[in-house]
Amino acid sequence: MKCEFTAQTPINPTEDTDKVMKTLSNMFDYDEVVMAGDYISVNGGMDSLLKLKDALEVRRIRNTARKMLINGSYDGVIYFKLNKQAAFSGTVNFTEGDSPLGEIRVKIETDDVEGFIDWLAPLQK
Repeated sequence: MKCEFTAQTPINPTEDTDKVMKTLSNMFDYDEVVMAGDYISVNGGMDSLLKLKDALEVRRIRNTARKMLINGSYDGVIYFKLNKQAAFSGTVNFTEGDSPLGEIRVKIETDDVEGFIDWLAPLQK
């Protein structure tokens, strides 16, 4: 299954760039880091999402994650946002609105949306 992801978040004037990188590293392993203005983004393939997959299982929120992924999927692309503050502490938390520190915006391109969702967030029993 083909899968490429990008996660992007703002670096606020009051934030330390190293701490923002730690935030992203808590959720993802990544192949590349791109700094553009006051934003930082990371990208990679399916293996880069294993930390996120494990975090969904540990928190037991795979069913919620499935709903967010399904709701955010359009034509082979899945969009969702993670709470940046929660990610800094190593906790995965989906968000729909804006948060004071900003959020981590994630874009996943895949050739099999349903298969990818089943892989990342299999149904809990």
